[in-house]
Amino acid sequence: MVRIAISSDNHLDVNQVDPAAALTLQATYLRDHGVQYYFYGGDLFNDFSRTRRYMAALRDRLAATTRVYYIAGNHDLLQHAPYGLVEGMPDPGYLHNRYVDLPGTAWRVVGNNGWYDYSFSTYRDDPAAVRQWKRVYWLDSEIDQPGDDQERMTTVLDQVKSQLTLSRQADKRVLFLTHFAPRHELLAPHPAAIHTARQERFYQMINAMMGSDRLGDLLEGVGNVKEVFYGHLHGHHPALTRHGVTYLNQAVGVRNKRIDEWQAADFAAQWQARLRIIDL
Repeated sequence: MVRIAISSDNHLDVNQVDPAAALTLQATYLRDHGVQYYFYGGDLFNDFSRTRRYMAALRDRLAATTRVYYIAGNHDLLQHAPYGLVEGMPDPGYLHNRYVDLPGTAWRVVGNNGWYDYSFSTYRDDPAAVRQWKRVYWLDSEIDQPGDDQERMTTVLDQVKSQLTLSRQADKRVLFLTHFAPRHELLAPHPAAIHTARQERFYQMINAMMGSDRLGDLLEGVGNVKEVFYGHLHGHHPALTRHGVTYLNQAVGVRNKRIDEWQAADFAAQWQARLRIIDL
């Protein structure tokens, strides 16, 4: 048996959590609960260099008991994240476009940061309008990339298809780790508070940046993907199973003066409650 744990969207800086305290909390909890592999699904800091340092420190702290792997979310990519580094960083714990086989099992964990292509939005057929809105209102406009969002998503799909082909050739069952949502059905229900055309427009523009149904189509079509762990969507999102693939969200979310997405009293309790532990 191998015990793994998955978390995402801790947002330590946004949540004003002391990184040293969080590191001790997480290392102690994972060690005490016999977790052998810890997978993190992105959005730790609004700075890739801080995310990298934290994950390296956690890996060092747990070197004797737990292997630590991570991918990047859009918040991680806001600073110190040139596209070339994000796509090919030689960090032993960085799982983007890579995989790790779990010893003694038929399971392989495949990781990819993921992206979005506006397919969750009613503006999916008007990408120019979404791009214009994104440049004005959305923080991801600061992220370095050589092409547009549709091109970046196509790169993701090519990477994932290649990794899944290798997994089938190796006769592996796949657990897939990504940041963005792979199915529009995973979105929360339409908010009842939206009443005006402007509110609806903003809602649809935000949905455009949540993920891609094309990724879900790919994951459901190969036959050997069993569970998909994703983040990006905060709040409570029930598990969804489609065509033999189960989608699971373990985002911690944000609590600050404007937003309260936590169900628990403090960060420690929220992280522990949202942490997904699986025995394989």
